[in-house]
Amino acid sequence: MKHTTLILIILHLFISCSSKSDKIKTDAEGTITYKVCYETSEDSNPIVALLPTQVEYKFKNNNISILSEGYLGFFSTKFISNIDESTNSLLFKILNNKMNYEFGNNEIPFIYNHKLATKIKYLKTDKVIAGYKCKLARVFIEEIPKPIDVYYTEDICLENPNRNTPFGKINGVLLEFETTLNEITAKFSAQNISMTPVSKDEFLVPSDYVKSDAKTILKYVLSFK
Repeated sequence: MKHTTLILIILHLFISCSSKSDKIKTDAEGTITYKVCYETSEDSNPIVALLPTQVEYKFKNNNISILSEGYLGFFSTKFISNIDESTNSLLFKILNNKMNYEFGNNEIPFIYNHKLATKIKYLKTDKVIAGYKCKLARVFIEEIPKPIDVYYTEDICLENPNRNTPFGKINGVLLEFETTLNEITAKFSAQNISMTPVSKDEFLVPSDYVKSDAKTILKYVLSFK
């Protein structure tokens, strides 16, 4: 199922109310819950029914984990960036197969169809999302004909929050953005930001995940039907 790769990019690879931006900035810890919507309907492409409708982005002491799960948990991906151990992992679960792809700090992993943004234009447009004041950036990527508009906040104190993604140059947490893969466009919008304690176990690789290379993982992904 070639569209299953959309699940993978979902790791990493997202003003009328009062803003929470005036809170004192400290080392952040909490969870951002994103709603995921697709431009393509289930009628025109049934695979959309299997794609995730929610993504969780957890952070603690500059460690990051991003979890997305497909329908009924048949497949899932989790990106883990553990600053304390200087490790980065993409965890893939496809049926009963559990694989761990490890990569370097400056690497954009193979799940992305494109690399780092070639140009970013910062616009004078503000918007409040999930209670946080956001700024607008227009991102240009060489392989994509149209620029991508993203809203990000600088009021969550997290170092290099978009590490290992094409949006790595944006120094703020993305709260609204969209991406397209295999002709399916997905929009991510933060619905809730909870600055509550997160277990350190969220940033550890479970022992039942086996180290794998990109070729092996892609074989499973592309053969999943």
